[in-house]
Amino acid sequence: MHPVQLSEDLRDAFTEIANVAVGQTADKIARSFSTFVIMPIPRVHLLESADIHMALTAMDGESSVSAVTQAFYAEGISGEALLLFGNGSRADLSQLMGYEPALDEREQLEHMLEMASLLNGSCIQSILDQLEIDVLIGHPVVLGLHKRVHDMFSEYKFPWDKTLAIELNYTFEGFSTTCDLVLLFHQQSLPTLFEKLEVLLA
Repeated sequence: MHPVQLSEDLRDAFTEIANVAVGQTADKIARSFSTFVIMPIPRVHLLESADIHMALTAMDGESSVSAVTQAFYAEGISGEALLLFGNGSRADLSQLMGYEPALDEREQLEHMLEMASLLNGSCIQSILDQLEIDVLIGHPVVLGLHKRVHDMFSEYKFPWDKTLAIELNYTFEGFSTTCDLVLLFHQQSLPTLFEKLEVLLA
């Protein structure tokens, strides 16, 4: 079994794969919603479970956010996507997606879940396609609404000691909407994932 260590070569390889996924996802969103996506620079980390809360808080500080989680599964691999929406952009998100501004919470939820399915799904699919891994992506689930990041995740228990995390911060030209995406590959996935990366490096 591959030790749970992230060498610089593996980090660079995974960052490049994430870069490709970012471009493909931005193109899909731009075509779906006729808007220019300001593409993020992927940040790849091997994190202890306890450090994930700090990483999420660092992304959004003291701001209140809404969060959606979406699980994914493949042979030897599992993980989840966490997507954080800034609360100042709830009506803006609807307009970005070509809808009238959402007037009630049900509509806002529908728009968040639709964006999560597109953004999360595209990133996950692109990354694992590049590694020639078939993936099953679950339905998005709302974790919390209009809460501070610290409060939302203070009691959220991650069921592993380490995770490979990719941080992506999407913004959209002409809109205040922000979507902070964190892809988490569970600890038991890392040997398979690292083996796939090493094949690409060979």
